[in-house]
Amino acid sequence: MTFTLRLLAILGATGFLTIHALATTPSWSYENSKVTSGEFQIRNVCMMPTEAKLSKVTMKGGQSMSNQSDTWTAALGSMVEAHLKTAGVQIQQATDAFASGASDEEIRQVISELNQKHQDVANQLNKRPKDIQKSRYTLGDAAALLPCAAKSDVLVFVQGEGQVTSGGKKAMGMLVGGSGNVSYATLVLTMADAKTGEILAFARLSNAESFGDKFVDQTESVYGKALDKQFSRLRIGMYLDKKKH
Repeated sequence: MTFTLRLLAILGATGFLTIHALATTPSWSYENSKVTSGEFQIRNVCMMPTEAKLSKVTMKGGQSMSNQSDTWTAALGSMVEAHLKTAGVQIQQATDAFASGASDEEIRQVISELNQKHQDVANQLNKRPKDIQKSRYTLGDAAALLPCAAKSDVLVFVQGEGQVTSGGKKAMGMLVGGSGNVSYATLVLTMADAKTGEILAFARLSNAESFGDKFVDQTESVYGKALDKQFSRLRIGMYLDKKKH
């Protein structure tokens, strides 16, 4: 019997092991009142390239999951776009040149600059998200340099970060105590004014499960309903025409 199986057997015999899975995905968001009041309407969006990263934690330490990260990146991006379309929102891609005459390299440079600025702003947002209401966060005028910006209301950034914990690591964590030895994943959604770069909305959909990592291959079931609630809160697309409660 392997060490992991022996440890699980011990935990089961002593009553430490219980199966637990969160039924819902906790989520929260902060937004500028210009969006929730309908003053700033979101009907057309420009999707920035999705970025997601998964890592695996085992008894031997951390491991990268590059292939799974690529799969999850595609899944998150497709899911968010599908829900935006369902909400009646028109989608453009940040990588498209349209009729601007911009080269692929020029567009890549602008995207790289905006991603860096977004990362800098995200660090501040995580600390003081309520300041979105005070219009304190912006990506600057570089947002308008993307060809898609001319026909878009906002730029949409989709990011994901998750940890997949091995069975042995989970079991050890339950034996010695500590909440860090679980699988979890967070989907972060940021919307910025496509013309000025002002951050208008910042939402986090967080999933944590003591056992199981279904967020990897069941992205829709984990985040779908919570994402629709966020879009309703933001009053984007068809939600703008519905009476606010």
